[in-house]
Amino acid sequence: MNDHEPMNDHDTLLGPALRERMRSEQPDLEHLATASLRAGVRLRRRRTASMVLGSAAAVAGIGVGGTLLAGGGTAPSAVEEPGLAATSPAAPSLAVGQVLDLGNGLTGTIAADDTGAFVMGESSLPGAGTGFVAVVTGPLVPLQDWLSGGWGSLSTDWPGITVAVSMADAGALGMLGSVDEAPVTVGAGWTCEWFLVDDKASCTADDGGGASLVIRDAADRAVWLGSTDKGDTSAVWTSENHDGIFISVQGGDGTTNAEVRQLGHSLAWVD
Repeated sequence: MNDHEPMNDHDTLLGPALRERMRSEQPDLEHLATASLRAGVRLRRRRTASMVLGSAAAVAGIGVGGTLLAGGGTAPSAVEEPGLAATSPAAPSLAVGQVLDLGNGLTGTIAADDTGAFVMGESSLPGAGTGFVAVVTGPLVPLQDWLSGGWGSLSTDWPGITVAVSMADAGALGMLGSVDEAPVTVGAGWTCEWFLVDDKASCTADDGGGASLVIRDAADRAVWLGSTDKGDTSAVWTSENHDGIFISVQGGDGTTNAEVRQLGHSLAWVD
């Protein structure tokens, strides 16, 4: 070869040797470029995720700590700074003697039980009101509207609470019967269950027959006995007046008129 002859760019010996030398002395440029590209993509993802999270946090007014990694599915939980952890507000609670403002002049005084009060019902959902009784008082018309309207928000504010009214208000609202206790006892062979709010008792004979007792106002007895569709019939037995009331007895399925009279005569007033 001539000393001045230019090098052949396609020399089959020098080209491969040079490339081998380059690989031994320098990193693989193709691999390096690919790694850099991947790193750049990860960096852009991290920056984008950080900006999105930072913007949302700024709008919500909350501080965010920790690192959000790209491509990992679920982000790790934020790391709270000592002393900055949010504290949950204490759950509301009731206390005996506490007075709730129910609106329209109504109040509910919290009691531990229903002693001396007439229970209207209770919330079926357990919660902060369980074990407490709210004795509701106030003007009669708003009280009646509040009771018939579902107790306002009381049962949702205090799930589990029992609602009651005073005995005086219960009477004024027509919730009480004529008497507070069963006014009579029945003779052998009969068992009666009283529903004093309705002024009635349902009675069952040992042989399966049935009858009903009804408490009525003494002032109505004369009219009752003079009506053929009421007391003036052999199917009904009527007591004498006693302490402002009288009782009528009427048979049901499987009970004869004779058995109705027998039940009536077995009644004994409770004084």
